[in-house]
This record gives sequence, structure tokens and C-alpha cells, in this order.
Amino acid sequence: MRFGFETLGNASIAFREAGRPVLVTDPWLTGTCYFGSWGLDRPLTQDELALVQASEYVWISHGHPDHFHVPSLALLQPDQKILLPDHYSSDIKDFLVRRRFAVEVTPYRAWKQLSPGIRVLCLDNENQDAILLIEAGDSLVVDLNDSPLCGERRFIRDIVRRYDRKRTYMAALCSNDADMFNLVDAEGRRVIDPPEQRKPGMVWALARIADSLGVGSYVSSASQHIYVRRDAVWANPYRVGWSDVVRHWTRPAIRVIEPFVRVDLDTGEYERKHPEQTSDVSQITDATSDDDWSVPLREEEWAALSDFFQSIEILRPYIDYLEFRVAEETRRIWINPAARSKAEARLRGIAFHAPAHSLMAAVKLGYFDAILIGNYMTTELHNVALYPHFTPIVAKLAGASGVRMFAAWRRFRRRYFRRNPVGYLEWHFAEWLSGVTDIARYWADRLHIKRPLKIIYRKYLGDPVR
Repeated sequence: MRFGFETLGNASIAFREAGRPVLVTDPWLTGTCYFGSWGLDRPLTQDELALVQASEYVWISHGHPDHFHVPSLALLQPDQKILLPDHYSSDIKDFLVRRRFAVEVTPYRAWKQLSPGIRVLCLDNENQDAILLIEAGDSLVVDLNDSPLCGERRFIRDIVRRYDRKRTYMAALCSNDADMFNLVDAEGRRVIDPPEQRKPGMVWALARIADSLGVGSYVSSASQHIYVRRDAVWANPYRVGWSDVVRHWTRPAIRVIEPFVRVDLDTGEYERKHPEQTSDVSQITDATSDDDWSVPLREEEWAALSDFFQSIEILRPYIDYLEFRVAEETRRIWINPAARSKAEARLRGIAFHAPAHSLMAAVKLGYFDAILIGNYMTTELHNVALYPHFTPIVAKLAGASGVRMFAAWRRFRRRYFRRNPVGYLEWHFAEWLSGVTDIARYWADRLHIKRPLKIIYRKYLGDPVR
């Protein structure tokens, strides 16, 4: 085998040329993340860890801890070179430089040669994620990891078309649960659909993306995790497993490749590394990591929590208040002070029930979605949704980019518009259309015409009609 790759779990993929390890992506190698909520679906073997450590290059897509896993950095070798996307903020680069790593930022849409037969092209985006294209010989792997396309569909598709379709692969997230979905009502009862209703749409959407890019194979990668802390294990049935992908895949012309495999890019054949697709449930614990739900916040911590959210100016047009219940105490933080005169029923707010330790750790880190994604904190919505105006603003803009004020937001948007004007407009039009679709779905339900409209819409998308 001259060229090949191996999926290690979650978003880690290792590429070889002539048997020599060249590149590994997003190395989460050991332990847990999201405050002890996620464990690796299958912990790495010693051979897999040695493969990572022998790779000349390490690429890190973005700052989420299952991709930029700080404890795993200690397992890397001093001479390994770390490649980063050209993100808006240099925080990740600065952190790694302080740790004395050799770091290189890869320019947007520029090929970089890593070995005689392997080169890569990085597409960072306004979601503060990134996509990596890996050319290995005459094969191409599109590593989407967790990233949305963010207006890059046309560009990627044009590159994919230069290759024999049988030699093109897409590696991407397939998960219902890699975001906050622990939504509850006022009595604390979960208000989400059961797993069997949520899973098909996720797989259908993934199949549509693979089809739109024109790839020949889909590789199960990103988000191979298991919930291991006691207050998060309820979410395990919502994970999309290999059997779910097989059951709901809608594009038979595109081959689906299971997780944890070695792929020979010369022949297109692959071998599975485990006899069964089962998770290592021995990692599940009765503990809640460093959290004790009975511990209250100190007065200075309440002040820090309030300062964190009130400093995000760009949140004010969309959210009136945030409410936090920690131990037995509940406090409301006004984001939009002018809303105090509104009737309670008209206020736009979000109520969180969270443990003190990880709540304040997330605030200190600045990445509030680190506690959202853990799915042990509960969230109650009042006249508002987490998307598009809470999680992206708090996590992607304020957290990952340091963008809190309107002037900085304008500079942020100009940067991404100037690089790819057509893609930027296409992406934001798609986001706007998604909002319109949500409104249409709401009124269709009220007018009792949801079923026929759903049939029409699914036929348009090419999804199964149920």
C-alpha cells in the first residue's frame, strides 16, 4: 500500500505514504472532554497512539476540546509540526507557541506539500471551524470533521471533479448529540423527540452533503464518543451509530465506510480494526467529574458570570435575559436592560440549570458551548431558540473569535465576505431560508397542512417520504 489512511475515532484520521506516517488530524488521544462528559467510543490502542506520535504533521481544525484536546498535547513529540487554519483569532496558535510547539498557519485555499505524494488544502470559515482537503496520490479525502460548508460547496465540488469519483472520500460528523439538546420545560421534563425520530434526518442530511460534493465514499468520522458521566448518560441512545447510518442512508451510489478502519487508497479496499461496532461502556461512571451539583456560586462568581454575558453587546438585540440556577439559588442576568418593562410572557430568555464548577470553568475559558455540548446542564427556552442568535454568538463569535462589540462584528463579517463573496452570500441566504422554513413549519402545523408540505419538501430534497 503506497497511500492509505486510518480512522482512529472521533475526528482523528492518520495518513501514510509508503508506510510512513505523514499526517494526523484532530488528535484526541486519551481521557475525557467537555468536563468529563465525553469519552472516546473506543480508547486508542498502543499501536494507534504510536502512529499518531510518529506522524510528521498534526492538523487541528478548531478549538472544541474533542479536536483541540489539551491533555493529548502532552503525548505528542517535540519535533512534530502542528498545522492550524487561518482563524480570525490567534488564541490557539499563541497557546501552542507558549507550549513550544512548532506551529504553522495554513493560508486559506492554498495547497501545502507535506510529502512527495501528500498535500493538503485548508478552508477555515466564519463558524470558526475548518475543512481539510487531503490529496494522497491520485485520491482525495474531504475532511469536514464537524464543520458546516459555510459557502465552500461549489469550490470543493470543483476540486472533487478533478479526480476519479471512486477515489474520492468525505469524512464527516454524523451525530444528533454534538450540541446542546438537553431541553426541558418549566417542570424540568425533557421536550425533545425520541432518538428514532431524530436520527434519520441527521443521516439524510449527511447523505445530501456527500451527494452535493460528488464524492464516491462517505467515511464515518468525527464524534465517535460515548457519554460517561452519570448526569449525561441519558444522551447515549441519541448517538448515531454505524447501524443507524446503514439503515437510513439515502444515496446508494455513494459507498459508506464504517468507523475504525484502515483504507488502502491504491485499491479502495478497507479492513475493519474491530470485530464489532460496539462502544466501550466500561468507561461509564457514577461520578460527575469535578462537579458537585449542591455547591453554590460565591458572590464574586455570580458577578463574573454576569460580566461575561453582559459584555457581549451583539447578543442584546436577540436575548432579553439569561437565568441561572446553581444549587438552590436562581438569578436573572439582564442582557437587554430595556426589556425590563416588557410583560413576562413576551420576554425572550433562556434558563440554565448548571453545576458551579464547570459553569465557571466555561466562563473562564470563554467557550460556553463546552458546557452546552456536555448535555448534563439543562436548558429551558422562552420565546427564543439557541440558534441562530445564542450559541453562535456566545460560542463562535465572543468565545472563539473574541468578537463582542458591533464594530468588531462588522470587521469579522467583512473579512469572510471579501475572501469568498459568492459563497458568503449563498451561505447566509441558506441560513435565512432555514429560518423561513422554521416559521413555515410552525404555521403549517397550526393550519394542519404540515403533512402534505413535508411530503413535497422531502421529495424536493430527495429524502424518504414517511
